[in-house]
Amino acid sequence: MTEKNVIDAMGKDIRIPDIVQRKADMAFDKIREESGTTEKENKGKRKAEEMRRGKTGMERGKAKRVNMKGKDGKAGGQGKRKWKMVWVLVAAAVLILGTTVCAAYLRWSKGLERQFEATEEDKEFLEEQQIAAPAGGSATVGDVTVSAQQSIVDKEFAHLSFRVEGFDLDEGEEPAFEWISFDIDGHTFSWNGRFYNGLQLGEDGKFYYDDGSEAKETPDGAIVERFADENGNMEFMADLFSDEEVEFIGKTLHVCFTNLGTTKKAGFTPKMEGVWEFDVELKGSDKKKNFALSEALGDSGATVTHAELSPVSIEVIYQFGAEEIEVPAVDQDGNEYMAKDYAEPPMISGVRLKDGTYLTGIMGAGRFGWVDLEEGIYHAVFSLSRIINTDEVDALLFVKSYPEEDVELSEENLYIVPVE
Repeated sequence: MTEKNVIDAMGKDIRIPDIVQRKADMAFDKIREESGTTEKENKGKRKAEEMRRGKTGMERGKAKRVNMKGKDGKAGGQGKRKWKMVWVLVAAAVLILGTTVCAAYLRWSKGLERQFEATEEDKEFLEEQQIAAPAGGSATVGDVTVSAQQSIVDKEFAHLSFRVEGFDLDEGEEPAFEWISFDIDGHTFSWNGRFYNGLQLGEDGKFYYDDGSEAKETPDGAIVERFADENGNMEFMADLFSDEEVEFIGKTLHVCFTNLGTTKKAGFTPKMEGVWEFDVELKGSDKKKNFALSEALGDSGATVTHAELSPVSIEVIYQFGAEEIEVPAVDQDGNEYMAKDYAEPPMISGVRLKDGTYLTGIMGAGRFGWVDLEEGIYHAVFSLSRIINTDEVDALLFVKSYPEEDVELSEENLYIVPVE
């Protein structure tokens, strides 16, 4: 029985709103037409899973921020802007506990499911918000086909999943493209990408593969990642930033993958030359909750003046005078010196829900910096590492201090800014 048959059968006993039925029909038609789902693949669809959220380094209160540039965009701005780009790579730490009785309409990729720690309820919510959608477009070179599978798009970010079929990868090897670009009408975007490694972290502190088997280790104790699934297919995920010039929603994104091989210690070894180039029609939603604020963050000197929250991202504007400081740095020759920088306001760390739940360490990739140094206007935008129902948020959480031990942030470590 196909997924559409299941929905039709349910409709005989349970009334499904017409708009939901139409959305389901369109989603299934899109999956079949654009991502080439076959009957054989339909029979192998994964059972609905409820994923238990695990702890990440950020949730323990000590996030590592890494400033870097995407291959096709600069991690900074000009004029009055002093932007910093931060890519936070967080390994999913989740363990399968069982199944649920509900199921989302879209067949989510494993990588995006793990990235957002998405339960079936989360998936259905994101699809109803029109943020998550199937994606189409593909190209074939030789025996290798690269296809767009899924998108999660709001005003600030586009998270994309691509399936890579037909590439032989030996155990212990890590796949890589030599060059990747994303653009809309020639305008390129900063991005972060990686292949899904098939690992989950269990409550016992051990890593497991998607099939539930314990992850293997190399003689020196390194975990052996499993990039290819049971069919030999791989998943490449990319996180893209929008900017003031071009946004994603409703636009045609041109993607280009060049040369496929393996990587080790940042070195690339080519195995196949080729260019996989095609267009992806982006959907998404710009619906956000806006909060006009005037909340001082203790004695930090920063005042939060505005915030926007979507189910997958958060944007904050501060009033914060730019104070020049010196920080240790190393030049290109390895010489240490003191560089000039500016002190930063307390960073957003999460949200508090109306039921009293504190969600900290949920910030993903982002950018932050001064919109105007002279006026002291500071701007921070981050994707979220989990899906949030914005109607359930009653406060924003900012880091006041970090605990001395490697534990989660507690209420005493936070500035709490009510928004309801």
